[in-house]
Amino acid sequence: MKATKDQIIFLNNLRNSGETNMFGAGAYLEEFFNLKKSDARKILADWMNNFSTYKEIKDEVCDAKSVIRN
Repeated sequence: MKATKDQIIFLNNLRNSGETNMFGAGAYLEEFFNLKKSDARKILADWMNNFSTYKEIKDEVCDAKSVIRN
């Protein structure tokens, strides 16, 4: 499953925030995008496998801090 642009931006912002180790980012994808665990893992794997390309995608569409748990 390929990550959408919004998901890529979200993961880039989450990484830059330092909120979580990116191996734990699946839970954030699940919550923010209302995904099943299996789909979130596939999207995260796509982002990790293509990070050298995806890290350049930037936008203000979504903010990772909006899903940070208290």
